[in-house]
Amino acid sequence: MTEVEAAVRQLGKAIQADPRYQAYWKAKTDNDADTELQENIQAFNLKKMSYQHETENQNPEKLEKLEQEIQTLYLQIMENPNMQAFDTAKQAMNMMMQEVDTILSLCANGEDPDRCHPDLTNCTGNCSSCGGCH
Repeated sequence: MTEVEAAVRQLGKAIQADPRYQAYWKAKTDNDADTELQENIQAFNLKKMSYQHETENQNPEKLEKLEQEIQTLYLQIMENPNMQAFDTAKQAMNMMMQEVDTILSLCANGEDPDRCHPDLTNCTGNCSSCGGCH
C-alpha cells in the first residue's frame, strides 16, 4: 500500500467518524426503512417514466394529468419528515465532501497542505465563476 493510499484510507475513516456523515447515514437508513416514503418514490419514478412515454406520444391531456400527479407525489415526498432530515443531512455531507475535494485540489496545485483553506462561501458550483476550485 502506498503512502497516498494509506492516507486516503485514513481520510475515509475520519469522514465516517464525522457527525455530518453519521447524521447522513442515519437519515439514509431511516429513509430506506420508511415504507410509505419508498412507495411514494417508486410511484413518482413510475409516473415520470409514463410522462416520458406520453411526451413521445404527444397526448396533451395525459401529459397534464401526469404533471399534476407527479407534482402531488413530489410534494408528498418532500413533506415527509424522513426525507426532510435526509435532505438536510445530505446537504451537510455534500458540503463536507466539497471542502475535502477543494483542499485536495489546492494541494495538487501546489498549495501548502497545512495552510490552504477552502473558501466556499461564494461557491456556485460553476468553476468559471471563481477560477476553478474543484
